Parts: sequence; structure tokens; C-alpha cells
Amino acid sequence: MDRGLFVDQTAGRATTLGDLVVLYLREVTEKRPNEESRIAETSRLKRFLREERKLCSFAATNLRPEHFEDYRDRRLRQPISRGKSRQSDGKTVAPSTVRRELTLLKRVLDYRRRQLGLLVNSVNTEDVKWPAICDEHDVRLSNVERYRLLEACDLTGHTWLRAFVELGFETAARRGSLLRLEWIDVDLERGTALLRGVKNSRSPDKIINHCIGLTPRAVAILRMLPRKGERVFPLSGNAVRLAFNRARDRAGLSHFRFHDTRHERTSSLFEAGWSMVQVMAQTALECAGRIAWSAQSGQRARSKRPNLRMSSSNRSGSSIAAKCPPRGISVQC
Repeated sequence: MDRGLFVDQTAGRATTLGDLVVLYLREVTEKRPNEESRIAETSRLKRFLREERKLCSFAATNLRPEHFEDYRDRRLRQPISRGKSRQSDGKTVAPSTVRRELTLLKRVLDYRRRQLGLLVNSVNTEDVKWPAICDEHDVRLSNVERYRLLEACDLTGHTWLRAFVELGFETAARRGSLLRLEWIDVDLERGTALLRGVKNSRSPDKIINHCIGLTPRAVAILRMLPRKGERVFPLSGNAVRLAFNRARDRAGLSHFRFHDTRHERTSSLFEAGWSMVQVMAQTALECAGRIAWSAQSGQRARSKRPNLRMSSSNRSGSSIAAKCPPRGISVQC
């Protein structure tokens, strides 16, 4: 103690992992500004409290890497149960899911590590080998396949679905960003749209609003849409997901996800000669480098690409940024 080596771990011995999870839920998760992140994180932590009672009963100071290695192995073997009957389809929990859970548990321990006198975080990657994942999903559609998908969207009976999917191809926006888009944030004359609450895994505590340029086709789609309220697409995320899944199955493209429209658009911009800075200004995509390499590998000739011309004032990333309003300020229509 005289040499300054003593660490008081009294609080750590009196606090269980379950207590830390409940504290993190109350003080961090519930205050996250992004609703989707808040819901997903709450679901993971409540599942952990419900299904891992033995691990949650350990005092924070007694946690060891072996505990989380055992948790990792059990989760990777655990079958996925779906529906009210909780029947398994034979699939097990994906490595990417377990990796996200370990990342979250690491944050939970880090949140009060100093106050609890914990010398190390037992979920550190140096001590616990996290599952390796290879979830790259590089799917490109031919012009014929894209047309078939859009035609199938018309057959679902949902008025907005085709426009929604086509805007995904034209803007590289995420599904949630398009669902949150409001008319007050769309400027058809200047060819811009302000996407509010853009997903940001690096700083989940911050709300990021991102302004993008609109192609002439995107402007035309928005002009044709009826205005029935504040939101451009008055739909729920689940309704869009179910309708899109039916459309892609009908088109024989069950492997294609809506998120692939984002990668498709990004690849198209690189193939059209856009620079990395310009593409990131338009898409805010963190993995733009990998997509740039994929686009340069020649998966499809440029002559087959659709028209990539932006509205006259939005052809470069710098002009898009210059014409966008400050974050948090709407574009007035």
C-alpha cells in the first residue's frame, strides 16, 4: 500500500456482472439518441440477463477470460429458434452475432472498470479470441435483374415499394434513413436530401445528419410520390422488409438484400470515375475502400452501367457538402 500498488476492489466484489448490465442499460443504452441502436442493444442485453443467469451472478472481480470463452463456444453451438413456437431450423448463432455480443459486454465492463478496481477487462481480444467472420456480401445485379426486381415490386400491391427500392439504388441510403426521410428535408430544386440520424457505429452516442445529392432520376421519383404526411414513405420497417422479401423471391433474387442497393450504388460511382472523397461525401460509407477495390476488379463493364449523372450542382463531393445545410438544420422545400 505504501508503494502505491494497492487497488481497492471492494466495490468489484460487491457488484455482479448482472448489476453492471442493468446499470449500463439504464445509464447508457436508454440514453442513446438513435432508436434502432437503442432497441437492438436493449434486446441483446436483456437476452443476456435472461439466459445467462449463472454468468451474471459472478462478481466483477471474479470474472475471467475462461468464462467468456465458454460463453462464446456455447453461443456458437446454440441453435436459432424462430417464431412463437421457438422451433429451430437447424441453423446456429452466427459468428458475427457472437462478436457483436462480446463487443457489447466489453463496453459494459469498461463502463465501470476503474470504479470497481478491475485491473483488466476479461473480454479483451488479447485474452478472449473473438469469432472470425467473413460477412462480405458483394452482390451485383445486371440491368435485366434490376428491372425484374422493380417489376416484382409493382406486383406486391404496395404503392411505395418500387419507389422506395429505386431510391435505394439511386441514393445509396440505408433502409432506415429512407424511412425517416421527411419532405421538409428534401429540396427538389437544388437536388439534395438531408438524411437524419444516420447510423454511425464509431460514435453511437452522436446523432449524425448527412446531406446527399440526388440524381435526376431520384428527383423524378420524389416528384411523382404523393404527399400524405410529413414522411416521404409512411411505412413501417417491418412492412418494407416483408414486401421487399416477397418481391425479390418473386423475381428469383432471394440472395439479394435491400442493403445491397447501397453497395450497388457505391460501386457504380467508383466505376463512373468518382474519387474516394466524393463517394464518401455522398454515401458516408465506412467500407468504401473495399467496395472501390471490388468495383475496380472489373465485375461489370462500365458501358453497362446506368446513368450516374447527379443533378447539375451535385456532381462532386465538394459541391454536395457546400450546398448542404449545417447538421441539425433542415432544408426548407
